[in-house]
Amino acid sequence: MGLTRGDAATIKRVYNNNVLLAELGDGSEMVLVGKGIGFKHKPGEAVELEAADQRFVPDGSYAASHVAGVLGDAPLEQIELAQEITALAQVELKLEPRQSLLVPILDHLGFAVQRARDGIKVDFPLKWEVAQLYPAEGNLGRRVVELITARLGVALQEDEWVAFALHFVNQQWSKADFSKTVSMTETIARVFSLLSVRWGRNVDENALSASRFVTHLRYLFARPAEVTGAASIQVDVLASVREAYPEAADAALEVAKLIGGALRRDLGNDEISYLALHTSRLYVEMLNT
Repeated sequence: MGLTRGDAATIKRVYNNNVLLAELGDGSEMVLVGKGIGFKHKPGEAVELEAADQRFVPDGSYAASHVAGVLGDAPLEQIELAQEITALAQVELKLEPRQSLLVPILDHLGFAVQRARDGIKVDFPLKWEVAQLYPAEGNLGRRVVELITARLGVALQEDEWVAFALHFVNQQWSKADFSKTVSMTETIARVFSLLSVRWGRNVDENALSASRFVTHLRYLFARPAEVTGAASIQVDVLASVREAYPEAADAALEVAKLIGGALRRDLGNDEISYLALHTSRLYVEMLNT
């Protein structure tokens, strides 16, 4: 937002000495952050926009009041660190620097720091799954934990990286609904477990074919049910796979049931066909190792 000297707004709410919610002349809202910007100010008073070190304009992820509330609960050093983490995710994971990432990162950062200070330990049951399914996000999550410890002088619980990694995954695929990201991660892990049990051998989840399979499964969770997102398959792929590798075809049908249950809808023939292509590649690769 371009500012000229003297641009001002009306204070709607003061959250603390460093954060306030302001209303612009056109009726829109903006969150202003700056050391002491809210000190001795009251709603209804004017405030110069250039007095703020940071200005947050709603981008559609959250209402301005929600952003202001989260920022208002956090020390300035945590706000700045959350922005740095968001910037890292933008560069390394190609994520958009949206408030839908900044706000949950800042919120989780505050809780993680408080837990560390209080000596409270929590379980992260998806640790193995996240490490296997989202290596890039997991690696950045570990760096984030190290960064927080170095910057704030607080030794976080080592496995906090899991939660940060899931926030990065959430931004890519499920946006603001974190519960869907957790469900997706749990379901994909169950898919690989199902294949290993069916075929009597562990599937190499680090293989390229497995990585492509995970990408496809994540896509199924990410897209709306009414959007096909791919050209219709004109041949009976499932029948072809069944003729060559019946175990891979049967596995695809079971995977389809598992995914369908998580999505609460039945997968279409084309979707099952694409699953069969992936399971056949995984099956052949497993036989050749």
